[in-house]
Amino acid sequence: MAEYRIDDLAREAGTTTRNVRVYQENGLLARPQRRGRVSIYTDRHLSQLRAVTRLLKEGFTVKHILKFVTGLQSGQELVEVLNLADLGELVTSPWSHPESRVMSIDQLQDKLGPLDAKTLRRLCSSGVIEPNDDGEGYLVPDRRIVDDFASLVSRGMPLAAILTTSAAVDKKLDDAARALARHGHTEVVRQRGSGWYPTNDAELAWAADLIDVMRRVARRSAHASLDRALDAAVRAEMRQYRRAAEDSGAPDVTAASR
Repeated sequence: MAEYRIDDLAREAGTTTRNVRVYQENGLLARPQRRGRVSIYTDRHLSQLRAVTRLLKEGFTVKHILKFVTGLQSGQELVEVLNLADLGELVTSPWSHPESRVMSIDQLQDKLGPLDAKTLRRLCSSGVIEPNDDGEGYLVPDRRIVDDFASLVSRGMPLAAILTTSAAVDKKLDDAARALARHGHTEVVRQRGSGWYPTNDAELAWAADLIDVMRRVARRSAHASLDRALDAAVRAEMRQYRRAAEDSGAPDVTAASR
């Protein structure tokens, strides 16, 4: 196995000795062996250093890389470790491509109806809107959500009820995402061993591909499961509604329509 002093290691990786020390201090690079007063690095250090410099050039931050490395070593859930909202480049096919826009309070009220301070706070806490940096209006990360809410409001459903329902669904989806993350982490450990993290392009591509396929399968499965569950839930609600109507003596609307 080749051995390097710090200046040789930096030169091989195309970086500086100062950067090597910074990455080492931040936990991105394993500590070298010590031979007296001399630090000795190996090919493993070189692979780690090349991986770090490559990710930094691609736009990742030291914080992101450290979270990935330490997270996998400590057994964190894989999706949490990857922080997919920030490390989108690790996943070859994102969930969606939302269109964001800034909307004034008047524009929001045109779609959603009157918005008091409490409702605005609920919209912000749910992630539907965000305060704009310049203090003018609100940033809408995904305008489709506002449009969908507006379609329900236009049909007479109160916005407060929409937000409550949306929050309940989000909680269930969060639980499902955590289950997927746990299975993803288990699979990485099964195939690569505990404490593994990618140190070259091939390994990084493998991790990205695994997460990409798992997300795609989960999305399609979730859509199909939700469709089936909605059909069953609607039928159950209709049966309960019909029984309640019969108990109250109301005419059988379904019978009258036949």
